[in-house]
Parts: sequence; C-alpha cells; structure tokens
Amino acid sequence: MDWIVHWGLNRDPFVERGGPYVPVPGHEEAVARLVHTIEAGHRLAVLSAPAGTGKTLVLGRALAEVRDPCRRFAMTSNPMEGGHLYSRLAEKLGSRRLGSATRGAAWIALEQAVRGCAVQGFQVVLAVDDCASLITAGAGDDLRRLEQIGASAGGRVTVLLVLGEESHEGGLSFQSWTLAVGLRSLSCSEAETYLTAKLAAAGCRESIFSQRAVTRLHVHSRGSPSGLDRLASLCLMAGAYRGLEAISSDVVEGVLGECHQPTEHAFRG
Repeated sequence: MDWIVHWGLNRDPFVERGGPYVPVPGHEEAVARLVHTIEAGHRLAVLSAPAGTGKTLVLGRALAEVRDPCRRFAMTSNPMEGGHLYSRLAEKLGSRRLGSATRGAAWIALEQAVRGCAVQGFQVVLAVDDCASLITAGAGDDLRRLEQIGASAGGRVTVLLVLGEESHEGGLSFQSWTLAVGLRSLSCSEAETYLTAKLAAAGCRESIFSQRAVTRLHVHSRGSPSGLDRLASLCLMAGAYRGLEAISSDVVEGVLGECHQPTEHAFRG
C-alpha cells in the first residue's frame, strides 16, 4: 500500500488483530493481577471492560508470562453455547475431537481431560475470551459451572473469563471468591506511548503525530485502543495522499469530519 511506503513502514501499524502488546500502566496492572491469579492457584478471575480496550491482548500477555512445563493451557474465544465451550476446552487439553457432542458429553470429556492433567501433576489454566454470545444466549450457567471443574475433576484449575462490561454488570455472579480485573481508558500520555510503540513496531522511529494531533486522537477515541487504531490509520492514509511529512490536529479533525461517528464519538467496536 502506497501510504505505508510513504511513512517508511513495513506494515500497517494499527491493524487491530495480531498487533503488538503495548505495556501501558493500566494494562500492565491487569496482566500482573491475572498472572498472580494463575501462579497462586486461585480458582477464578474475570477480566471485564468495554469493547476495544485491549482485553484480548492483556489476556494473551498474561498467558505468555506464565507459560511453564508444569501447566497445561486451554483457550477458546466466542463460544456459542455450553457444549461448544466444553468441547473446545477439552480438545485443547488433548481430548479427541468431539464434533457436535451434547453439553453433558462435552462436560464429561472436559472433566476427564482435566483429571488426566491432574494425574500427571499439571495445573490447568482454562481461558475463555469474548463470552458475549454465550451470555446473550442465556448460557451464563455454563460459564459459572467452569469454576467447579477443579473440584469435580480432582485437579488444580484456574479459570480466566473475559467479559464485556455490559455482561459483567448484567449480574453474572459466581459461587467462589472471584478476582474482578478491569481496564480503564488510556490517558492522553498513555495514548501517545501507545501510538509511538505501534509505529516503532512497524519500523518507524520518527515522530509522525504532533502533540495536538495526539490530543485530538485521544479525545475522539475516548482513550480506546481500538478507536486509536482506526483513527490513526485513517490519518496516516490521509496524510500520505496529501504528501504530508507529519500529522497535525487539522488532519485528525478532517478525518473525523468524513467519518460516521458512533454516539458521543465512542470508538469501542
């Protein structure tokens, strides 16, 4: 793409999927709390925040930091119903492919997989990212049941759940003590760190966005990493096609004027 070449980049720095984790303070705190949950062998932690705040990257970073030969990991994303959830987790732990197994059969398979890990002395970490579809389908009980898998299968199990803020506020409660981990929006200085790190990871060490441009990006994205990604990419495209050497606040405002903006400029998708 011409705009990538114009800025001396080796790829789109703000692609939303597969981008680098940027260690801003709020995200680092969330990672540390998830890591502690696993290392202490606690049963359950719930990471909840609005869409677009970086929950998936935080979860991935936490899991990467606790990789250890004494642990077995199973992660799934956006399960549609309980049988689907249990089947995917069981398969990640080494169970045979379960196909369209019933919820009951899938649960038994998961119990057996966890029990097999326990016999070998492994701690099991089960992570479920993006639980919105499951909760919308009225299957919150299937999530709640996961916290009991360690007791029922006789193993040492830590469960990490990633919820949208709406799901968490909707009354999804658990029997055991639960660590609730949240993510706040980025501050303006954190937004600048975020943009700089993303550009550097794509091969650019130069300062492209002016200070006022960063401020406008922060205001219009409301500190949402996803919103920053979208707006920053559009600004780089606009600047490149105009032959600019830097992005000013005027460019940001011009891009915003061409966008269909969500309510209150909330870029949270």
